[in-house]
Amino acid sequence: MKFWKYGRVVLALIVSLGMGLSFIACGTYTIGYLYATANGIATAIPGQQLNQIAGYKIDHDFGYLTPITGSPFPSNGNKPVQAVILPAGQLMAVLNKGSGSVSMYSIGGSGVLTFQGNYYTSGSNPVSLTLSPGGGYLFAADQIAPDGSGRGDITVFQVNPNTGKLTLITNQNTFNTNGQQLPYFEVNYKPVQVVFTSGFLFTLDQGYAPGATIVPASGGNPAITCNAQCNPDVFPYQFNNATGQLVLTQNQPLQTGSAPGALSTMAISASGQYLYLADTVANQILPFTVSNTGALQALVGGPVNNATAAINPDAITSNSNSKFLYVANFGPNSINAPNSTITAYTINPANGELQLIPGATSSQNGSFPAGSGPIWMVEDPSDQYLYVANFNDSTITGSIIDANTGQLAPLFRGVVTNAPLQPNYLVVSGRVF
Repeated sequence: MKFWKYGRVVLALIVSLGMGLSFIACGTYTIGYLYATANGIATAIPGQQLNQIAGYKIDHDFGYLTPITGSPFPSNGNKPVQAVILPAGQLMAVLNKGSGSVSMYSIGGSGVLTFQGNYYTSGSNPVSLTLSPGGGYLFAADQIAPDGSGRGDITVFQVNPNTGKLTLITNQNTFNTNGQQLPYFEVNYKPVQVVFTSGFLFTLDQGYAPGATIVPASGGNPAITCNAQCNPDVFPYQFNNATGQLVLTQNQPLQTGSAPGALSTMAISASGQYLYLADTVANQILPFTVSNTGALQALVGGPVNNATAAINPDAITSNSNSKFLYVANFGPNSINAPNSTITAYTINPANGELQLIPGATSSQNGSFPAGSGPIWMVEDPSDQYLYVANFNDSTITGSIIDANTGQLAPLFRGVVTNAPLQPNYLVVSGRVF
């Protein structure tokens, strides 16, 4: 009897040990897919293909990125600049700046992309793409509206969640000379980004220098001379989820006071309560609260100075629980760029105020390392890792996010050197097939 009992214990230990060894042998698993758009606009390296979408599997335990079979995939358009993935994780839309198109893809087994078709925006030079909550509508911002006014426009598409087919939404409140509804919604001068929160679409308009002459793209209105309204601003538009219509909620935009061309990016906190702008000239972060009417109110204390060593903040992202804000600093425009960094901030949940997170070492002066020319960031689906697209050295770098402090630690194998030429945007899917 004693032998039998001891035998059972030994057997249990052997099975337990075997399971542990089996787990170690099998390794970790994929928690999602990361896609990077790239067009290689600045250089042409022999053998390098342009206009690509690179895909990677994200490792759960270590954050490593492994290329998806068949990657990189062709963008089926010229100069891809942004991408969005529908909530179900089975469809992806890619915005092509050079061809003025939106390429739709299905996401199949192991993250493989299959091209479905192209759709075209109303204006030209599209630069930003976003989805409505739930993914029912897609918004593409063009820098040049087709009416020759010098302003930009937003083209709105309704998305079929099953097929990815896009249907153009016309503007029910604006008509052309023939009495037909316009196929776009006009916005202010030189839009560079659109974001969504709480039933409102916000456009960041980079504007032009006062006194600058805007030459119409083709015919239409004569050239105009800018006044103060051509400076950078943010406009809120109320969104009707039943019809896809955008309605301007106020006659005057939020004037930021920034220099012309200084504002290139903005981000909404994951909670939807706060909006943050990056001023590349003043090297500051501009924080605002978002009211239930879409109005923006500057936070008490005003702009926040970026870390001393950081130069040219050009991308912002909030982590999923709204505790931390990360800013990518492009640095000087060179391959050897020691000031290409990531700065990190805590977000005060009560008022949205930012507090700089110290670097892991005092020599980092409040910043964390990145590749050369970081241009976009994204958090993984499990909220463990932060990935950065580095334009100058054509890499994708990854860091571990400390859930308590927000500090970043480089992954052991955290640099993807086989990234496509000059990656410019990252997007992730949390669904694994």
